[in-house]
Amino acid sequence: MSALLEKKAAFTVKLLLDAACELIETHDISELSFKMVSAHADISQRTMFRHFTSRDAFLDALTERLYSELGLPDIPSSIDALPNYVATLFNKLDAQPRKVEVLLSADLLPRVLATTAKQRLRSLTILLAQSFPKANERDITMTAANLRYVMSASSWHYYRMSFEFDLDMSIQCAQLVLKQSLDYLAAQH
Repeated sequence: MSALLEKKAAFTVKLLLDAACELIETHDISELSFKMVSAHADISQRTMFRHFTSRDAFLDALTERLYSELGLPDIPSSIDALPNYVATLFNKLDAQPRKVEVLLSADLLPRVLATTAKQRLRSLTILLAQSFPKANERDITMTAANLRYVMSASSWHYYRMSFEFDLDMSIQCAQLVLKQSLDYLAAQH
């Protein structure tokens, strides 16, 4: 494919994803169809099918786009940075609640869990293993999984929407679990 055709294809995909992002502001993700998205983008359905051979391929691309737009920080390289990480993470999530809600939908959450969530769990497991070399592997794994959950959009959503905590209290709740978990690992030495 020539460079010009590649640029045109990338631009078309961007237009289709832009249209989908606009539509999810007022529609549920389950309502999005190729017909709706292509019409909103003013691009033919046939062209959309050329770029996304299935709804799954389209939802994969949309998930990747929405997740990247959140601009979430990477897991830090130091245990001491984790409390600030929680605050930064929750602030980023709080700034874009509709994107978070869409990513937590039944159509997109499995895609997030299969990709970025597992990467973050691996990073957190490595950090804990390096920081607590005498802790056993099982404790490291369980603690990493618990911390990964508390440092997630799901937990942010739980604190903010289900309990109706303000942002500061939500951050403090997550930081408390973080502290208790790290204290547990430290006690295993």
